[in-house]
Amino acid sequence: MASTAGYIVSTSCKHIIDDQHWLSSAYTQFAVPYFIYDIYAMFLCHWHKHQVKGHGGDDGVARAPGSTWAIARGYLHKEFLMVLHHAAMVLVCFPLSVVWQQGKGDFFLGCMLMAEVSTPFVCLGKILIQVSEHGRVREPNGEVTGRGGTFKVAAKGSSPFVIPPSPRAF
Repeated sequence: MASTAGYIVSTSCKHIIDDQHWLSSAYTQFAVPYFIYDIYAMFLCHWHKHQVKGHGGDDGVARAPGSTWAIARGYLHKEFLMVLHHAAMVLVCFPLSVVWQQGKGDFFLGCMLMAEVSTPFVCLGKILIQVSEHGRVREPNGEVTGRGGTFKVAAKGSSPFVIPPSPRAF
């Protein structure tokens, strides 16, 4: 969804600095509750994982369910970068895009959103790791996200939008 919104915003902006698109402000306002919900949902998954017998620790040893604070500390220890990313998006990027942006640069916001095209493949990789112990099942997804790289494709695909052609000298 983010990559589609980014494509729509980027392709509709003819002037890369001054053009505005309604979808860029609407999407950033939609993203804030999503990021907050996502942190909570990831914590609940972590919490329920530790409530199931045999999944108490990362070392595979079954443990009794701990306190909520202990589980929260374990969650932050395990998913620190993801939580930091989500918190930075809410606490830093959203205020910057609303207050500091002042209606300029929607094109660049669209280009950054287009990079999210790789997210489903990263999620699929995590699911395949949990489902399969054999590397053969994960190899096609690894090829898409790794060497072929949806992120690389998205970055190269958005570069004609980011780097405009130089004007020809007459």
